[in-house]
Amino acid sequence: MTTPSTPILRAAGATVLGLLALGASASVPALAQAPQAREADGALRAIDEDYSRKLHELERDRLNRLQKLAAERQPKEAAAVYQQLFRLAIAGNLFVEAEPAADAVIKGGSPSPTTSALAHLVKLVAECDRGDYDQSLIDLRSIMAKVDKAAAEGEPAVALTSEEVVSICDAYYQRLVQGGRFDVARKAFELAVEHADQPTVKAFLGSRLTRLKLVGEPAAPIQGVDLDGKPFSLADVKGKAVLVVFWATWCLPSAAETEWLQQAYETFHPQGLEIVGVNLDLMQEGAPKLESLLPNIRRFVFDYNVRWPTLVNRPADGDVAKTYGVTEIPANVLIGRDGKVAAIDLTRKNFESTVSKVVGR
Repeated sequence: MTTPSTPILRAAGATVLGLLALGASASVPALAQAPQAREADGALRAIDEDYSRKLHELERDRLNRLQKLAAERQPKEAAAVYQQLFRLAIAGNLFVEAEPAADAVIKGGSPSPTTSALAHLVKLVAECDRGDYDQSLIDLRSIMAKVDKAAAEGEPAVALTSEEVVSICDAYYQRLVQGGRFDVARKAFELAVEHADQPTVKAFLGSRLTRLKLVGEPAAPIQGVDLDGKPFSLADVKGKAVLVVFWATWCLPSAAETEWLQQAYETFHPQGLEIVGVNLDLMQEGAPKLESLLPNIRRFVFDYNVRWPTLVNRPADGDVAKTYGVTEIPANVLIGRDGKVAAIDLTRKNFESTVSKVVGR
């Protein structure tokens, strides 16, 4: 994950979801590809997918070998091996693959509180991967109860860095959101915020909870002037489904997201879906004036043939990102025909099924 200069400038999804977000200078339009350059995207994507598949197989094999190694060791040595296994699984988004090892530790116990905690957290996310969201909430409550008991009895604290905890929480959040279980996500993050003691973790959980609380509530007003000087207001598209997309020219996932959103727009626009983009280039710390940023923003929009209105987020009156609790990008909010927030942070995986329901397809 890129290091944010301010909270709004963090690129999301580079933790455990495998969406690499490398920050580029806002003054260099490196992400906007010319149309002819996109002709090679299919071949490049195939190479990347083949590489990812082979890498996944290697990582899975490594986890299996580590589990076998741990089973052969004495408890103290096994705990160290299991810790390495779980941390590799978290970094590689391999929660289901590490679940057998997590089950072994949970069943057999461990002399290391950290190893035990990692096992329970890996199990928690793996349950979501299997669609067992309600059980994950039950297990989270159990984990928190054990944490409280251990603290009360003066047992050794779990040694997890804030970055590790955030990565696991982000993985859990993404799975709940993509599964449409905003109810479970809200309860889980309310519980987690109460128990968080690391400032970074508490801030992360709080920002996610703010977004989760949007779901089911009336969407906040959005109005402004797009890049062509035309006024836009959410009120003008009342009765339609609206996807609000937050992005920046320096965020690589923004470019990838824009491409598949174009395809989605062609499919769902005739059925009542509108899209409005909210660019956050101006929010970067030390960013030049809007006049200097506009050429990059316009080039991105032109090169990707973006056909929906694009507003530039402004730190004062036009701070749409703050209104919608956006602290990482890319991010999006889906507003239903009834004017209420129907979903947040859609990905290509769950976009079609979610939007189909909202537009009434």
